[in-house]
Amino acid sequence: MDFLKLFSEPFAATLERGIVESANDNRRVAAFDADGTLWDKDLGEAFMRWLIAMKKFKDVDYYTDIYADYEARVDEDRTAAYGFAVQLMQGLEVAEVKRWSAALADAWPNYRPRMTALVEGLRGLGFETWIISASNHWTIGEAAPYAGIPVDCCHGIQTEVHLKHITDRLVMPVTCNQGKVEAIEKYIGLKPIFAFGDSLGDYEMLQYAKYGLGVEQYGSVKESFRKAAAEHGWPMEVF
Repeated sequence: MDFLKLFSEPFAATLERGIVESANDNRRVAAFDADGTLWDKDLGEAFMRWLIAMKKFKDVDYYTDIYADYEARVDEDRTAAYGFAVQLMQGLEVAEVKRWSAALADAWPNYRPRMTALVEGLRGLGFETWIISASNHWTIGEAAPYAGIPVDCCHGIQTEVHLKHITDRLVMPVTCNQGKVEAIEKYIGLKPIFAFGDSLGDYEMLQYAKYGLGVEQYGSVKESFRKAAAEHGWPMEVF
């Protein structure tokens, strides 16, 4: 398990413990948040800003600050705001969204090689690796393979699709906070051995897993998440 050498002692020790303890399990799952965890920065929000800049949204007032409205919604209700960000794409063709997302994912400079090595190491040991993200489903799906995770093991926030077009009807659960746990139960059907996240939006998922592990970007401390990690004994890896 040479990939464990890439990580700090507390982080690696927790990984090794979970790997050894679950060695005889028929299925083993590791669940990852995406933005801020598998890679630095927020790919979903970057894609949203691109859609605004290129005026791709339908039926929105471009003379208002759409992104500022979104940020205000995040401050008020994180889950509702992330759903709103996907609903804004109403009327766009899924194929176009995937094509634009693929171009962004291919050019994204923020993938974390150590996290990709971790994914590949766990997969080599027989773990199923899944992304459970609060960004839009189609964009995260295009980025997932760059982090070593198959597209069909990726779930983000999505809406129903009608005649190849995105609608404003959210598909439940919305994959944020408790919705991440509900998505694991719905799509995976097994409690993870490991869950990885970088914010309080991942709190419930990290609690739900046998072992929660936190990720932090150097120089960008989230004190509330760091406090929660300390309280629950979740080791933190700094990138």
